[in-house]
Amino acid sequence: MGCPDCERIDLLPAASGTLYLAPVLAHTRAALRQRMVDEQLPCAEPSSGILALPVKGAGGLGEMLVRLEQALSSSEQAGCRATFVPEGEDFGLAHLQDTHLLSTLIARHNARDLSAILANDTLDFHFQPIVHAANPTEVFAYEALVRASTPGGDIIPPLDLFKTARNAELLFHLDRSARINAIRRASERGVRSHLFINFNPTAIYDPAFCLETTVREIMSRVPGQPGPAGFVFEVIESDQVNDMEHLSRIVERYRRAGFQVALDDLGAGYASLNMLSQLRPDFVKIDRELVSGIDQDIYQQKILEKIIELAKDLDIRVVAEGVETVDEWRWLKERVDLCQGYLFARPAAEPPLPRHPEQA
Repeated sequence: MGCPDCERIDLLPAASGTLYLAPVLAHTRAALRQRMVDEQLPCAEPSSGILALPVKGAGGLGEMLVRLEQALSSSEQAGCRATFVPEGEDFGLAHLQDTHLLSTLIARHNARDLSAILANDTLDFHFQPIVHAANPTEVFAYEALVRASTPGGDIIPPLDLFKTARNAELLFHLDRSARINAIRRASERGVRSHLFINFNPTAIYDPAFCLETTVREIMSRVPGQPGPAGFVFEVIESDQVNDMEHLSRIVERYRRAGFQVALDDLGAGYASLNMLSQLRPDFVKIDRELVSGIDQDIYQQKILEKIIELAKDLDIRVVAEGVETVDEWRWLKERVDLCQGYLFARPAAEPPLPRHPEQA
């Protein structure tokens, strides 16, 4: 059984109705009333502390949210609950599940492109090879890297995509869509090696439900393609993780299903080293800040050598990412298991074959 809430994209209503606001602070209510007076718009107070703003016609809710964004500070928006009730309906218990922070509704209005991408299932992916360090023309895996564009064709940078999703409370939907479409695009484009798929642990409520669609998608792949052991789920944004017990449950769920797990950006701080001992991943990816210029910096070399030694003692395979120069690779090739970076191949829609650094 999947999670229906993660599969449903709640688009902003286009109908007429009433936007109910419940500001926490009295001065926020006063600011809203004054704004409505300035705009010559009606504003009722059907109950103490509750404001009712009429919304007229298709696009009316979006226009109202734009005005509210201009009228209130970000902290005031975040301190105000909001619910839209379509014309002809009375507010009831069923509307509670559609109650959000006003800041979230405003963010959803500003995230119309993302909502359309998710509703139409148009996320795409580029693939970058992860190669054997000692034999860099041999592909061990491909990492699936999300790509998205607006309906007008403008590219949306991945960091902006996930920031928008987080602000609009669409991170769960984006992360789920990204996992599923990474598997589909890899299958369509003939990836037969291991596949690294990023996932954001803060986007998963309950592993038993939130990951079920991902497991189903993998199990439905055609015969001849890798089974669960061919998939590596890579923990991203580990610095945002506040609940290690929750992350451990996610990792355990993947492992029980036969998948492997990678920890990204090892060496970026104490938290990642602490996570290493608790999660016991199958792979670790070395933070690119440690990899960059590794051939020239004795201090970096000593740190990285200790991290590699620790990983090997724990039987964890080491991936150096962000490798961009031949000299970096020469220093790494006898020390790490796998490498990834522009030196071997740039990400591309069609999974590229790596080139040998000394023959490029």
